[in-house]
Amino acid sequence: MATLGEEFQTILQEVDNARLDTNNLETALLKLLSFDSKSEEHLKHKESAYNKLSQLYCKQHKPQLVFQIMKTHDFSGFNQTRAAKIMRQMIDQVAQLEGTIELQVEMCQFLIDQCARDKKNYLKHKMQIRLATLYNEQEKFTQGIEIIDKIVVEVRKADDKHLLLEIYLIESKLHFGQTNLAKAKASLTAARACSNTIYCPPHVQAEIDMMAGVLYAEERDYRTSYSYFYEAFEAFNNLEDKRALGTLKYMLLCKIMIGATDEVKQILTGKHGLKYAGRHLEAMKAISNSNQKKSLIEFTKVLDEYREEIEGDKVMRLHIKQLYEVLLEMNLFQVIQPYSKVQIDYITQRMQIDVEIIQRKLSELILDKKIDGTLDQGNDCLILFDTVKHDNLYQHSLSLITNLNGVVDKLFDRVKVK
Repeated sequence: MATLGEEFQTILQEVDNARLDTNNLETALLKLLSFDSKSEEHLKHKESAYNKLSQLYCKQHKPQLVFQIMKTHDFSGFNQTRAAKIMRQMIDQVAQLEGTIELQVEMCQFLIDQCARDKKNYLKHKMQIRLATLYNEQEKFTQGIEIIDKIVVEVRKADDKHLLLEIYLIESKLHFGQTNLAKAKASLTAARACSNTIYCPPHVQAEIDMMAGVLYAEERDYRTSYSYFYEAFEAFNNLEDKRALGTLKYMLLCKIMIGATDEVKQILTGKHGLKYAGRHLEAMKAISNSNQKKSLIEFTKVLDEYREEIEGDKVMRLHIKQLYEVLLEMNLFQVIQPYSKVQIDYITQRMQIDVEIIQRKLSELILDKKIDGTLDQGNDCLILFDTVKHDNLYQHSLSLITNLNGVVDKLFDRVKVK
């Protein structure tokens, strides 16, 4: 009869030699994890088994089963640091699957609670930062800031510059999400100050540069913004980080916003444009072309066609909305310019836009005094007033007469003296 060690080794060999199909592999891994042994060799193989089982469930798109393992399995055989590492790896694997943010939040909260019980403060803070990052992705900015406010005091006391850098960086993103630019800048400045006192990994420096680009873009300084995005892109691209594509889109966005259509084409046809070719860059090309033509109708069609690529990103969404408003205003002026009175229905037909959008924009332009007119709600039309041009001829004439009088008086005084 096989001993416990022999049975363990037999299952281990089957797993390592990949001789099992998916169902039998799952059974074998679970059997491996059921052995109650605390020898270092067995613990090492069990750690590997947890990793393989998590990968298997994620490959089968069953991330909930990964969380089930985390909640139900007994990790007491491992020391606290090792157990936490295994569970953190489980979260990392689940994070590779799309649509799992809510599950990741649950897993983070579970691990945070466990770390609090075991008084593992460093790991607890790391997972709280991760949870705040997930809340930022979910656009739950207030909840994210509440977490950061709780841990920042503790980490400052510990004077852990690496953790503080991560905290300030996510804090900047959360404040930006709340459109609080002053606090977003302050947090980014603090993050940059931390990065100057420690070794800052390339991917973290790239995140700082990208956030700086986002904030400069929000201030309409697109040239400075582009330079930061370029630095971030170079780093992400060299690291083969998936965020490189998003940063490249931001670079193109900056060029579109300043009307540099030729430079957009150069980037898209260059080596980076070819490397990351796909629907995301096709969307940027279509936006650039419609913006160059100043065609709101074409621009709207592009937004509909590439809705997922545009609206899935908060930064893109904000600036594309600004571009839409500029084109809407420009096209509106072109339609109403020849008339002193124009029906709202006619404007909507010409521009192919909902009447509510037209009425909102016209009201806004009238209030901003960009249009000298009024909306006649009864007749559903826009009445434009004749703009009376005021020149300064009368004032100039008075000034000229006054100056001439002064000259004549001085000449008269000289004659009297002689």
